[in-house]
Amino acid sequence: MKLKLMFLLVIVLSGSCGKKTYETTDYSYYKREITKLNKSKENGAEKEEIQSKPITTTSKTSKYLTPKEKERYAALLNVSTDSLGNEKLYAAITKWMDTPYQWGGSSYEGIDCSSLTQQIYAEVYGKEIPRTAVQQFYFDTRAQFKSQKYLKEGDLVFFRLRYQDEIVSHVGIYLQNGKFLGSNAPRGVEITDLDTHYWQDKYVASARLLTQ
Repeated sequence: MKLKLMFLLVIVLSGSCGKKTYETTDYSYYKREITKLNKSKENGAEKEEIQSKPITTTSKTSKYLTPKEKERYAALLNVSTDSLGNEKLYAAITKWMDTPYQWGGSSYEGIDCSSLTQQIYAEVYGKEIPRTAVQQFYFDTRAQFKSQKYLKEGDLVFFRLRYQDEIVSHVGIYLQNGKFLGSNAPRGVEITDLDTHYWQDKYVASARLLTQ
């Protein structure tokens, strides 16, 4: 009888552990973990080369879009051309579009996700943010929010790509109409749909570091 009870207890405990997945993990977990993070410590989550300031690039400097470029972005975002109010942002994106993804990269030869967000923030908004996705997530926790319904153009969106990653391991810039800009392996710099199952499953939080 005792043996049967012990067997049933093992089954119940195993079932409970099986339900503890990333999708059911409370957001407070990330808050607790982030407070323990030593920003200067290299760990499994910081897989990108750390640099304190964005790289200065010497490519096209146009702050406006051509009619053809406007049509292209309107199609990518599924919006009207009149909705592309921040032409400086989309002109900066134009310079980086289709750049290959490269871990630790910061140039037009190859760039990773957090260097892209750092470069765009410096060029478009004149705001300096840290180098890695984890550091950007930690930069101002007061600016963080979970619900995607509050997203506005320029917000950072953070993801945890693998269960074994700590806190976050990927970042992009929200644009509009459910689309965000990112340097995503293996395709490189692209505008992609936040509402897909892939990104929704890995979404952690967003942050508004810009005053709008």
